[in-house]
Amino acid sequence: MEFNKRIVISIMLVILIFTFVGCKEETDFAAKEEVSFTVVGSNLANYQETGVEADTKELNVKFNQQLAEVEVSLLKNGEQVTGFKTNIDKQQLSITSLKLVPITNYKLVIVAKSDSGQEITNSYQFETKPASYPQVENPNETLLQGFYWEMAGYPYLDKYPEEKNLWELLAKRAPKFKELGFTSIWIPPANKADSVRDEGYAVYDLWDLGEFKQAGSVRTKYGTKEELETAVAALHEQNIKVYYDAVLNHRIGLGKQNVESTVLKSGKEIKSYTSFPNLKGREKYYSQAEKWDWNWKQFDGVDYDAEDGPISPQAFKDKTWDDTYDKDYLLGADVDYENKKVQHELKEWGAWLVNDIGFDGFRIDAVKHIDSNFIDQWLTHIQKNSEKDVFFVGEAWIKNKMGLSFFLSDVDNKDLTVFDFPLRNTFKDMMTGLVNMSALGSAGLVNDPNYSDRAITFIDNHDTGRDKVEYNAPITRFKMQAYAYILTRAQGKPMVFWKDYYQNGYQSELHKLLEVRKYYAYGPGREVNNNSKRVYSYVREGLESKPRTGLVAMISSGTSGEVVSKRIKTNKPNTTFYDYTRNIKETVTTDENGYAEFKIRLSEKTGWSIWVPSSK
Repeated sequence: MEFNKRIVISIMLVILIFTFVGCKEETDFAAKEEVSFTVVGSNLANYQETGVEADTKELNVKFNQQLAEVEVSLLKNGEQVTGFKTNIDKQQLSITSLKLVPITNYKLVIVAKSDSGQEITNSYQFETKPASYPQVENPNETLLQGFYWEMAGYPYLDKYPEEKNLWELLAKRAPKFKELGFTSIWIPPANKADSVRDEGYAVYDLWDLGEFKQAGSVRTKYGTKEELETAVAALHEQNIKVYYDAVLNHRIGLGKQNVESTVLKSGKEIKSYTSFPNLKGREKYYSQAEKWDWNWKQFDGVDYDAEDGPISPQAFKDKTWDDTYDKDYLLGADVDYENKKVQHELKEWGAWLVNDIGFDGFRIDAVKHIDSNFIDQWLTHIQKNSEKDVFFVGEAWIKNKMGLSFFLSDVDNKDLTVFDFPLRNTFKDMMTGLVNMSALGSAGLVNDPNYSDRAITFIDNHDTGRDKVEYNAPITRFKMQAYAYILTRAQGKPMVFWKDYYQNGYQSELHKLLEVRKYYAYGPGREVNNNSKRVYSYVREGLESKPRTGLVAMISSGTSGEVVSKRIKTNKPNTTFYDYTRNIKETVTTDENGYAEFKIRLSEKTGWSIWVPSSK
């Protein structure tokens, strides 16, 4: 039967089950007719997203029909490779005696004919990985946000059913997280909320981590307390620190059992959801639980009357709003942090999570709406009452650098870091071409010399990355350029969003950037002197003790597809560099003074190149 090129593209869709993860399939065919002859398995899928290991000696491909004959060709940088062997054993094809070269472009073509006379052709382009990587004793810190808003809900549950039991999933993936270079993970609120379906932010009992039958279930949305503790232990085995999402601002009642009569500052009497007796987690773990229960006296005010419905936020009689950086009231029953009983319990709770459950730090939800003096006290108490160097990052949603620095001054605690919303705002403007790329060297809190070590850089999170825009739309254009920026920078601690890695289609690209951060992004950072409106470049000098570390990072907001070059000085004379992302295929070699013409493509899809020293 004469080879029919028009059927290949439908076959290629099926062949994705065994393709090199991260490699690019290639076809020129357009027909979509159905065929029965296809591939059903291969060891090719075992290779990591960044390419094929150079020491791979054998590839195996299994078809669903017995093979009559095959023709295999392998090209290295466009030249035919010889010396490998092929063997057919019924439905299996083995390609053996491979001698792949590190950091090299290959093209593999398999033309297979079945006993029934059908033919298919599969064509792949892939790159081999370096033969080895520089090993650094103290690798860079990288944070993973270990959840997203729609996790275990529609429409993701059907496609990602394993996410229904998040604590079990985190324990299972802990070794993979370490391999990717993550040194810490921020998990969602593990406390009992007002519903098992709630993400954890509608706080009911902070001390119940999925241990007691409350709010309709024992487990939280993510699992049980026992499963949580198992996950924390598994992550610690991989030297990954675990950060708890502390929701301190408010409480949410379940129903009539939480209603009591209260009087507002205006004198009006209402029914408010502010009575929280018999909280089972609290009764078991809080040392003063027998002495008092939560009621309206532990809150400043509400915005809801159980009888009449929503009201404007109002404080209770004889109450004043707390001394917060932004307005005190945000939602629910607003916790009064001038109340000494509240202060005592929340301090004990924070220390309990660190010392008894094993957490290593906290992300503080809505921190600018919580009493600034209490935040300072809370951090100080937990730090003093733990042998760990506890980590704290606040969600202060402030988009300008000056305002965010003022907030840090208001709390006045050196242990507090913050998410760099001003930098994210710059990336948001980059989506629409409003950013002059030469200004990126001063963007965000991360580039403020007074606060750079207190900036947690990020692109999207569970609030900004929602399918339904509620707060701020996700960054959907030039996102990998933004990730390349934060993952190669000397300052700040970068965060990768779970949904970007596992759901949004960026896994292959992020895998490469994470490897760059893990192996190459070391040494002092330096701005170059020829950044322009559409191209930004940045140099990491590398470690003297590890000469193969260091890089030249380039990102572009251009869209023309043109490849442009920038003459950039490194501290590595007579050294060959290659683009680890493989967006630019060629190599460059520096002269005796460390200069070379480094290239980048003006493209949204491939406009980032990270040049690293070759290990060939």
